[in-house]
Amino acid sequence: MNGFELRKQKKRKQIIASAFTLFNQEGVKAVKVSDIAKDASVSQVTIYNHFNSKEELVREVIKDYMNTHFTLIKNLLQEEKSFSEVIEIIILEKNQAVQQINPSLLEEMLSTDEKLKEYVDHFYQTKTLPLFIQLLQRAQERGEVNPSLSMEAVIFYLNAMKAEAQRVPVEEWSKREKFLQDVLHLFFYGLNGKPDSHNSE
Repeated sequence: MNGFELRKQKKRKQIIASAFTLFNQEGVKAVKVSDIAKDASVSQVTIYNHFNSKEELVREVIKDYMNTHFTLIKNLLQEEKSFSEVIEIIILEKNQAVQQINPSLLEEMLSTDEKLKEYVDHFYQTKTLPLFIQLLQRAQERGEVNPSLSMEAVIFYLNAMKAEAQRVPVEEWSKREKFLQDVLHLFFYGLNGKPDSHNSE
């Protein structure tokens, strides 16, 4: 990639990052292209050189968020971390590589853009779900997850925990982290605590 293309990609990333931040803070409807241009330190013309419309920019913001999050999880699998380590990172850690998205923002975007909704559904079915199944199958083979549990049941439980984690605003994490840790502990050890905590004799 030559210097021109590198600069072009850098500006595109700047625009998407600024748009994500402003959409997340103010909502899509309240943010103008001029606001994004100012935050990204580019002209409005530059934005339209990269994106045909604000609607297209909105789609690309969500696509970028999803692909970044997907890459994070995929890299975790390649690092050969344990199942519990991967789940803790996905649900509890605030990784700087993946910014927290306001659930109401995603809901607003999906409710007004059918093409984006189709993309998100397709992404989940072809990328996210197969990756989680791969993670769970590996965990069952290693004995980290009960092999008799159905894949559907485990995925349902993980999705419920992740939904709760995403629902909590960033500023509330210091108050809710203990709660989420307790839920995670219940997932791994149940109500009786760790497996060996009652069999020490």
